[in-house]
Amino acid sequence: MAAPYTRQIPTAAIAAVGICAFLAATGCTTSSAVGTVENPSASQLVAPPGFGDSPLWSVPFVSRPHVVDDGFVGVLDTAASSDSVTVQVISDTGAARFGVDVPKNRAQFAVTTAHDRELLITEDVDPTDSGHAASLTARDTRTGEVVWGPVGTDGCLTGDGLLIDAGCSGESAPPEAAISAADGHTTDLSGAVSESGGYAVVRDGDTARIVTVDTGNTAWSTETVAPPPAALAGSARFVQAAGNSVVVAWTIPTRPEPIQAVYRLSDAEIRWVSGARTPMAVMADASGGSTMITTGDLDDDGIAVLFRQYGTRGFTADRFPDADRFTLVGGIVYGASDSTVTAIEAVTGRVTGTSPGPVPVAMTHNGVALAADTDGYTAFKVIPHF
Repeated sequence: MAAPYTRQIPTAAIAAVGICAFLAATGCTTSSAVGTVENPSASQLVAPPGFGDSPLWSVPFVSRPHVVDDGFVGVLDTAASSDSVTVQVISDTGAARFGVDVPKNRAQFAVTTAHDRELLITEDVDPTDSGHAASLTARDTRTGEVVWGPVGTDGCLTGDGLLIDAGCSGESAPPEAAISAADGHTTDLSGAVSESGGYAVVRDGDTARIVTVDTGNTAWSTETVAPPPAALAGSARFVQAAGNSVVVAWTIPTRPEPIQAVYRLSDAEIRWVSGARTPMAVMADASGGSTMITTGDLDDDGIAVLFRQYGTRGFTADRFPDADRFTLVGGIVYGASDSTVTAIEAVTGRVTGTSPGPVPVAMTHNGVALAADTDGYTAFKVIPHF
């Protein structure tokens, strides 16, 4: 069976005409997607803190968007009678790049990198091999060019990176394997709880192995990793993983509560050690590669940002008046209360804004962010600080 074609979704009418004229030789087609990009946006949404008041454009994504190179990707709905939806890639200027039809009940996708090339991996509408439950195809996020696929798989994407379930049994099914970003081959990983950057965390009770997805080899495990100072060797207990961070609790001889150490996923380097007596929560910044940790003791450096490779910055709760909810998006820490949101840049510690507006869900390196709106998401531009 031929590979599924890539379809162009119109934005504003002029943009669509220009794109199709350019791609006429390759058979540009019109999408069946119900919604299109509204550019410029007529949204009345209040801007997130630190962003300009005027909305740029709006898009009716029906799923939470992800960041790609200088753009975003999300799901556009189609007519009720259709069995498919469209995974659409849009630049941060609001211009459509390409869209891919996927089964309506298998609309999960993955954004990853292989050989220095960012890829969008999606389910194919029709599996190419009747012996497989599904098939996947990887495309360049800038051009829509097929890099590999369709590749038959025995499961569907779960929405957590490169992890797939068994037999496409539903969104709540546990992962049983992972696919390689390089060529789509499958590695069995029963017990996997997360994947990031080609490394999967496979849990077995209180222990966890970090496995290289391409090879299936164990990179390191909580049973063999080096303990932090004062911790008792052999007492490690896996707690949580998010993005490029793994949290491990360790027993110390001076108190009943454990200490908690954050290890880098790829190489087990200790990034942070917390002596807080309350559990640690970890959140990955999908827009920037950093990780934020919080503990119940917010008055004593209970908020910390661990940058992608090296460096950290801690914050106390008084920097975010009355806030009780914290999020990291695009390298900015947002502290939200019921009435206002305070934004602080993680690297500099500078307050970038305070407003009753929403916390953005994704932001590109160009400072364009999407915030949830009534009928999808609306884009805003960050206010530059010199």
